[in-house]
Amino acid sequence: MVEKRSENSYINNDIIPFLNSNFGYPIHDAGKVRINDVPVFNAGGGRGGSMDIVYYQNDIPLLLVEAKRDHKNHADALEQVLRYLKNFPYNKKEFSEAGTLPKFLATTVGKNIQFYKWAFDYSGEVPEFITEKIEILPFESLLTHYGLSDNYVPRILEPQNFNSDFFDELISIYKYHKKADKITKLVVQDVIEQLHNYLLNPDKFTGNKPYVDLDLQGQKAVRDLFRRYDLVASLGPEIAKEFRKAILRSFQGTALNQYLTEKCVVDFMFGLLGKLNKRTRVLDFECGSGGFLAAAIDLNDLQLENIKGVDIDYLPYVAAKTYLVLYFKKHGNEILDIPIIQGNGLVDFGNNWDLVIGNPAGSNKYGHNEEKKIFSHLNDDLDGNGKVDKITEYNLSIQQAVQSTCVGGRICLILPEGVFSNSQDEFLRKYLAKYCNIRAIISLPRGAFKRGTSTKQMKAGSQTASMKMSILLAEKIREVNGKDKLEIDTRHLDYPVFLANINDPESKVGNVTEWLEERLQVVLDQWVEWLNKAELKNVEKIITKFNKEEKIKENQKSLFSKVEVEIASIKKEPEIKLKEGKSETKISKELEDLLK
Repeated sequence: MVEKRSENSYINNDIIPFLNSNFGYPIHDAGKVRINDVPVFNAGGGRGGSMDIVYYQNDIPLLLVEAKRDHKNHADALEQVLRYLKNFPYNKKEFSEAGTLPKFLATTVGKNIQFYKWAFDYSGEVPEFITEKIEILPFESLLTHYGLSDNYVPRILEPQNFNSDFFDELISIYKYHKKADKITKLVVQDVIEQLHNYLLNPDKFTGNKPYVDLDLQGQKAVRDLFRRYDLVASLGPEIAKEFRKAILRSFQGTALNQYLTEKCVVDFMFGLLGKLNKRTRVLDFECGSGGFLAAAIDLNDLQLENIKGVDIDYLPYVAAKTYLVLYFKKHGNEILDIPIIQGNGLVDFGNNWDLVIGNPAGSNKYGHNEEKKIFSHLNDDLDGNGKVDKITEYNLSIQQAVQSTCVGGRICLILPEGVFSNSQDEFLRKYLAKYCNIRAIISLPRGAFKRGTSTKQMKAGSQTASMKMSILLAEKIREVNGKDKLEIDTRHLDYPVFLANINDPESKVGNVTEWLEERLQVVLDQWVEWLNKAELKNVEKIITKFNKEEKIKENQKSLFSKVEVEIASIKKEPEIKLKEGKSETKISKELEDLLK
């Protein structure tokens, strides 16, 4: 009868020698390879077991291994090693001198070995570890990754590794050493600020927040991480884009209570605008994390001095500023010149902007004070009835966009559909019609904004915004005179307006982009066709990314009965709402409410 071997025997006689002879891992060195020594603590704080193998160098954990015998499987081993990773005693110096987690994991089944590298999945309430299977790494490669090999030279971060090798590790340091159960708004803010402060002054960042708020282990972990990479040499557009992806992922966790404009929506809005001259002056007065400014730069090669972003909250302000720091390769005192401002976006930034674009915050009241400063250039009695208006954020945002744009400049905003239909907002439609030509209004389906845009009327805990939103594209035609009444010369309203309504898809399962992007592209194709030929394409169906055919609910040409005439004529008496009245053009029933 064959005696059943113990797990310790299997580890000591099979796994450790195999890793040593094939990949140079330590053997017979208790300081570098710990077998059943690193504890797993139970909920009550008592020791509830131990991890099979943890490899170390200079008391820094490098690799966590879960070993299984031949009759087991890697899936079960990986599930177990991830549990160990979540409960790794990083806060005890004897098990992690710098208070860091091992970045690499391995599972063994017999002598079959698989290696993994972890990253964070931010999509849920509590971020989870996710793993990427990688090639088996020799021990020397582990030392190089951690900056522990002899004569180590800080390496340049590649875009494909920026998130997993740098950003996620910085997130984990602040998460664990600030004892946060979740990746909170403050954790993300600290990480972005830490990166910003390091690039501002690599020699003195240790004297500033958020670094000084960490415990000694956390501070060492941050120093070790920055020591591994030449961040200044890594800067550039591709790294900036990866940074933004990381920010978007972390914002989308519900714990942050932030809402982000999907990239496909941002790109669609710039598609409506067409190619911008690189000297175009662009303002986003509620810039959030900088998505619109990022697209303006990336799609049009705009000059840094010709853009400005403003946000009243610190987190989006520092995120947008750091994005531009990375994109334009700025460091040291050059960072001070980045044109992102933390402050009230409704104060006066001049009236010479060629494009004002964004997704302004909206609620039924304005609550950020500074009314005296705001109303030095905005109007608190826009309807001219002698009474102070009930000031909503959208009222002020629409005024700010119109006031800030130069004559001939364009406005492209995401606004609630109610702005175009509610009776109480008629004066806002008159205001827009008086000072602008409306070029296009595109109604978006519900759920187009995930938790993580500035649409604030969201129920706590919901993942997508239920409010129906529309994109407005307008061109400013005259300067605003605050003393003018909202009387409209109807003669200038006889012009075409492009209208589109994107119906809800049959299913909204998956990422918003997966079901929205194709629909936006259909509208954009129609917009280009209309601009070029004053007619619309005949589109009966679209094919989704999943090769699922979806029919257009109405033939696109049925949106308007005579496309060669006005797409939405606006003419009648001055007191009329922005779309009342009759013309030769008939608007489909689905679109009638857009310009009531």
